[in-house]
Amino acid sequence: MPINLQVNRRVAMFSIHSDPLACLGSQQAGGQNIYVRSLAKELGKLGWKVDIFTRWDTPHKKQIAHIDKNCRVIRLKGGEIGYLPREKLIEILPEIYQGFLKFINYKNFYDLFHGHYWDGGWVAKEAQLQFKKPLIVNFHSLGMIKQETKKRLLKKQNEYEYFVKRLNIENEIIKNSSVIISLAESEKEDLIKLYGCNPEKCAVVPGGVDLKQWGEIEKSKARELIKMNNKNFVLLYVGRLEWRKGIGTLIAATSLLKKEILKLKVLIIGGQIFGKEKNPDDVKEYERLKSTAKKEELDDIVRFVGRVQHSRLPIFYSAADIFVIPSYYEPFGLVTLEAMASKVPVVASNVGGLAKIIENGKTGLLFEPRNPVALKEKILSIYNSKDLKENLISAAYKKVQGYSWGNMVIKVNEIYNKLIC
Repeated sequence: MPINLQVNRRVAMFSIHSDPLACLGSQQAGGQNIYVRSLAKELGKLGWKVDIFTRWDTPHKKQIAHIDKNCRVIRLKGGEIGYLPREKLIEILPEIYQGFLKFINYKNFYDLFHGHYWDGGWVAKEAQLQFKKPLIVNFHSLGMIKQETKKRLLKKQNEYEYFVKRLNIENEIIKNSSVIISLAESEKEDLIKLYGCNPEKCAVVPGGVDLKQWGEIEKSKARELIKMNNKNFVLLYVGRLEWRKGIGTLIAATSLLKKEILKLKVLIIGGQIFGKEKNPDDVKEYERLKSTAKKEELDDIVRFVGRVQHSRLPIFYSAADIFVIPSYYEPFGLVTLEAMASKVPVVASNVGGLAKIIENGKTGLLFEPRNPVALKEKILSIYNSKDLKENLISAAYKKVQGYSWGNMVIKVNEIYNKLIC
């Protein structure tokens, strides 16, 4: 069906802690970066003019960077330029909003505002209140779920004040929003049940994947590029170095597998842990995980790669035998789609959006979160069965065709048009 181009239509997106042009895998760079950048580019193809406002976190970055002719990233000052933990963002959001007003010279020329996460949602909400234009929000993760997960699995809560403030902000955003875009049906259900959100405000639009980007590299060539022996059996993790991502479970499972799988290797991609601009939170988690691996005598098996450019990820996916997502909480998981498009079998935690993407036993395997024995068994089932591996890859690749960004942007474009007609 033909789509009318949105000539001269403009949208302001706000992705405050998550610069869409940042390298993948640091504390402030994960699936949200990819989602915002990809969505903006696809909207640009439909004629939308998209400005993405983010926090200026590195002095080496330009204030304005162009993604393409219809899409640019605009960095606003908030606090000192440099890394700032998310819990510290609350106090500098008003400064960022004032920077936005100065940038547009207090004259609004946007048709709508689209906030991402609670911080971007807050800034978009302030713009909506001032300029009376529609407000769209993607939460990407919900504070109430994240807080409950920490309480349940960590058995302690040392961020009470932060979560109180975050939940208040999330409730304000929900109250003032025109539409909330959830990446999975599970997130929509949580919004309705836990936040009392009006179901009519919620629209489920999954994240997408650029199908042309993945699966083009021969495994032997990919192994050569990352200096990996072709005889190795490679498990791959891609994401942030964060407790809720469950990397500790992967390391524990690796300890159980080392006698079962000869020449086992585990690649962990993520974390700003090398170079001059190390992230202190990334380094702290890296040192904890590295210490755990050392205690389990896995120094020669587990390799921490650090963060990489998103454009280089196809090499690592192509080099892997199994992609593992051991998260304790995952609203969606764009990396799941990337692995499926790369024809790598996926083993994932049975949580949130992962359980919606993966059909257990058909397009991947699901295991009980924080259960290394269950993870070990799922990995071994693929390792020991060539037929299972090929069937999972074939079904997953077929399913991921429906997750192209071209398909997803049509749905977002329809939401935008309904709000501004």
